[in-house]
Parts: sequence; C-alpha cells; structure tokens
Amino acid sequence: MKAIVTTILAGCALALPHAALAQDKVTMTMNWTADSAHLGFAMAKAKGFYADENLDVTLEEGRGSSVAAQLVATGRSAIALADAGAALNVAAQGAPIKVIATIWKSGQFGVQYLADSGISSPADLKGKSVAVAPGTAMVPLFGAFLAANGMTEDDVDIVSATQNAALGLLAKGDIDAIAETPENTVVPLTKEGLKVDNMYFYNNGVPVVSLSLIARDDNIEKNADLYKRFISATLKGWQAAMADPDGAVDALLEMFPETQNTKEALLQGAKYSFSSVCPGGSGDAIGVTDDATWSEIYKVMTTAMSFPDAKPITDYYTLDLLPSEPVTCP
Repeated sequence: MKAIVTTILAGCALALPHAALAQDKVTMTMNWTADSAHLGFAMAKAKGFYADENLDVTLEEGRGSSVAAQLVATGRSAIALADAGAALNVAAQGAPIKVIATIWKSGQFGVQYLADSGISSPADLKGKSVAVAPGTAMVPLFGAFLAANGMTEDDVDIVSATQNAALGLLAKGDIDAIAETPENTVVPLTKEGLKVDNMYFYNNGVPVVSLSLIARDDNIEKNADLYKRFISATLKGWQAAMADPDGAVDALLEMFPETQNTKEALLQGAKYSFSSVCPGGSGDAIGVTDDATWSEIYKVMTTAMSFPDAKPITDYYTLDLLPSEPVTCP
C-alpha cells in the first residue's frame, strides 16, 4: 500500500503545472519611467511569457540609463534596460557589464522637419538651420551623420537650443529642422496640428544601438540559463506588443497606473518604439545585433563620440544568451 501511495504522489507531482513550481524572482531596472519603450516587457508579463519561463519578474522604473547600468555594475540590479552608449561608457571605465540583447536595435535619433519644408534626404539639409541641444549625445551624432553623408558642420547652420525651445522654433518656422527623436518632436508637434517628417541617423550612415539589456559578467556566467529564459520571454513580449499595440498599452497602463502618459500618447510613441525594435521590418530578428553591425557601431563611437578604443567591441556584448531560433518581427 505504501508503494502505491508513493507512486500516486509522484505522479501527482509530475502533473503539477509549470507555474506551480517555485519561480525565479528577477527585478529589471528600467532606463526611465514607464513609456512606449517598455511595452514589450509589460506584454510579456500580461501574456504570461515570463511565468512560462518560470520567472517572477518585477519591472522597476529607473532614473536614467547611466544610473541603471551602474546599479547592475554594483550588483544592486540583476538586469537593466539602458541605452547602449551610456552602458558601454560605464563598462569602458572598468565596470564588469555587458549588453546581452539589443531591444532598440536602432536608436531613435535623427532629424525632424515640417512635411512641407522640401527636406527629404540628408543632402537637402545643406544651407538649412538645424537645432541641436547642447551637451547631449546629439552633438557628436549629428556631426557623424553629416560626415557620413559627405557634409561638414559648415554646410548647415547649427542652432544651439534645448529640446523645448527647438520645438517652438520649428513650429514658428524660425528653424528648418531639429536633431532629436521623433517621439520627442513629431508626437508633440502633431498634437498642435503640424505635420512633421523624420529621417533616422541609423538609416543614413550612422548605425547606433539604443536601449539594451545589461547584465554583470559574473552573473551571466553563474546564471546563463536564467538570462536566456528572461530574454526569450521578453522578445516574445515585443513580438506580441507589435501584433497588438492596444493590448500592450493597456498592459502597461495597468502595471503603471500612475504614469503621466495617456493611451493616445503611448500609441503614438509605440510606432517609433516598434521601428527601433524592428529597423529591418517584418522578419527582422528581435533583440539581435550581429557582429558586423557592432563593428560599425564601434567605428562610429570611437571616431565621432570619443569612445576609447583600448578594448575590442566584443568585450562589451555577447550573443550567447539569445534564442537559437530567432523571434522575428511581425
């Protein structure tokens, strides 16, 4: 009888659903407060993709990419979403961290202009006035963009202006363009009834990865399987978010009800976020930046952004934790 009971109990244990097992707790520090950059993570939680991977994930709002990267470097966060440029700058100072997946495979950085301005290509900027916020990554990036398209800063009239000031100048027609992100320019100006177009640096000679998942080297070595499961579920979350933007925004608003972002604004921002996740369009592998592209990014960073070239770019990222079967853009 004892043997029969033992056999029955063992069978019941095997029949327990995966979610009933003790889940690995993971907290991810976000780059900033909740917005369209985090839709895929919210969708992964709402759809149960993290639970399917036996993970209990908490999304923690952040205070900037550099801070998020430093929290990972000091071991206070197991994983963070941070701008790759900021994270690599922290790593270059000796922090033992790596990029383990690139969520925004292309930065949203680019040039925005009114649709009736006659601008449609980099060459059209010659002789035009372009606002660039002082002290930001936009300064070296815009210089690299000009150089990649056969121009110098002498070919344009660079206006030093903060983001808010630049919006007013463009709206009034006092300048021709802004070097910024479309989410920060197109979305607010569209609300004012203006039609604004955008060209990305990424598609015009300056490939720059943006928001990426970051982890410590020693944690990657000790917990490789956990990171693989987290990445797999996250990429599925982004795929699902792109297939159902309304559902993704609802999931984010439910998770972060205190956000200042309206559903309308999040849906507008989602368009630009998704284009950064999938710069290659339908079929593009989510989260994957290959070695050749990383080499191009390194070239831009070391020549235009004063990034040190003492170590090879391969020291700053790994592709080993990505799914063997790519999760692709719908």
